[in-house]
Amino acid sequence: MKIEPGCSTAFPFNVQYRIRRIEKYITNGSWLDYGCADGGYSQALLDAGAGAVTGIDVDSDRIEAARRAHPGISFHACTDERLPFQEASFDGVFMNEVFEHVSDEQRTLQEIRRLLKPRGCLAMMSPNRGFPFEGHTVHIGRWTSRSPTLLIPWLPTMLTDKWVTARNYWPRELRQKVSSNGFELVEVGFIMPVFEAHPWLAVAAAQMFRRHITRIDCLPGIRRAGVSNLIVAQRQT
Repeated sequence: MKIEPGCSTAFPFNVQYRIRRIEKYITNGSWLDYGCADGGYSQALLDAGAGAVTGIDVDSDRIEAARRAHPGISFHACTDERLPFQEASFDGVFMNEVFEHVSDEQRTLQEIRRLLKPRGCLAMMSPNRGFPFEGHTVHIGRWTSRSPTLLIPWLPTMLTDKWVTARNYWPRELRQKVSSNGFELVEVGFIMPVFEAHPWLAVAAAQMFRRHITRIDCLPGIRRAGVSNLIVAQRQT
């Protein structure tokens, strides 16, 4: 598997929808947007009630774009190794479609734990293998797909690891990775696709889907096919 940075998901409705799913955890404290891309979610965290937001990303060009677009927020270009912040610097860490790209999952979670204050909040959204499309680039021999590719997440990883550029997680698998690294699970769920980046549905159908997405989030069975897993966890003391 070749791990590469992902594309930003900061489309207007998607930002609104994803931040709304975690807004009850966003108190007037300091938040780290881990993998901030161009800063769209960093601004949304601030607008949702965070007292201060810091954004980090491995791509320095994205950081420069974020600084230009959101001058009231602090942005830094960093790798996913030890970050240049003191222990217990943040009340919350937002990790949106980033964990699947990091080079070392355990080390990343341990570093996030170091940065969080006791009982600090980790809000993570990461690809769900129950969703039948691979949203990242796929390379099979000389063939490359940059559009969502059917069935790849459902195939064994021993086969697909050499094709994909990012990971997907079964819900139980992702929960275990988080809880085994010093976090207590607070909420688990799924994030639905909103059909902004890849308009698979007709425009009218996609608009109707978005209007009813709050209800769809709660539908048994259907919700388990969400595009991403949602995990909210607290740092154990």
